[in-house]
Amino acid sequence: MRALTFYALFVSSLAVAQTPINAALVKADIAAPDPTAAFWKEAPSTVVSLMAQPMVTPRPESTLTNEVKVQAVHDGKNIAFRLTWKDAEPSEAGPLGTFSDAAAIQFPVKAGDTPPPVMMGAKDNPVHIFHWRAQYQRDAERGKPTMKDLYPNLNVDMYPMEFADMGNLTKKGDAEREQYSPGRSAGNPQAYAKSGVDEIVAEGFSTSSVQAGRGGQGKAIWKDGEWSLVITRPLSSEGGSMLTPGASSFVAFAVWQGGAGEVGSRKCVTMMWTPLTLAR
Repeated sequence: MRALTFYALFVSSLAVAQTPINAALVKADIAAPDPTAAFWKEAPSTVVSLMAQPMVTPRPESTLTNEVKVQAVHDGKNIAFRLTWKDAEPSEAGPLGTFSDAAAIQFPVKAGDTPPPVMMGAKDNPVHIFHWRAQYQRDAERGKPTMKDLYPNLNVDMYPMEFADMGNLTKKGDAEREQYSPGRSAGNPQAYAKSGVDEIVAEGFSTSSVQAGRGGQGKAIWKDGEWSLVITRPLSSEGGSMLTPGASSFVAFAVWQGGAGEVGSRKCVTMMWTPLTLAR
């Protein structure tokens, strides 16, 4: 009860930060994310403070990402955000117990001057999240790793449809082989390669639901101890958040350093919405 009271007081008194993010209007086509595009040199930047997620267990033991630099541009159809933060080494996940670097951008679904609670929204007041993972980008660029890639010394006595000598057996196709992959058989969206980002709708803690892609994309570059990530999305998203040139909205951020064991609720977050304006 005490935690809920603290949460209610926190989100009501510090719901919105004072420094806005201004998305400049550019003539370039920004539908495809590009962290090195020339227009980023001129785009205004805002430094957004992060802190260790304080509300839900398990919580991170310490804050590794204290801030993220944010830039934004739009071309009248799409909007792109460039996030830059320090990370000593890139992490793409792999064997059990290893996790991916990641970042997320969150928007309120309903328009208005008062956004929902920044911690994943609330019942009937949802948020729309674009969640990038380094492992998704690896999968898209280099292919999803196989069990042999992850565990090179793996040895299996017998695995259906993987006999070195098929003998009189008929070789099966990919669809038939997938019955031995429970995640794929169940339709789990995490079992398939991504285009860089998940699109998620949430109405509070533990309600995240991955949605069919609506055009969100992500691409990042790690160099000299720093990630530079660009997430692009259409301004209009049916069933999701809507952004309009000349109008204002809100945005929030989260960062995970997978190499430090950050995954799930163990993350660094913004505890306040940041105002977002789009130039006309």
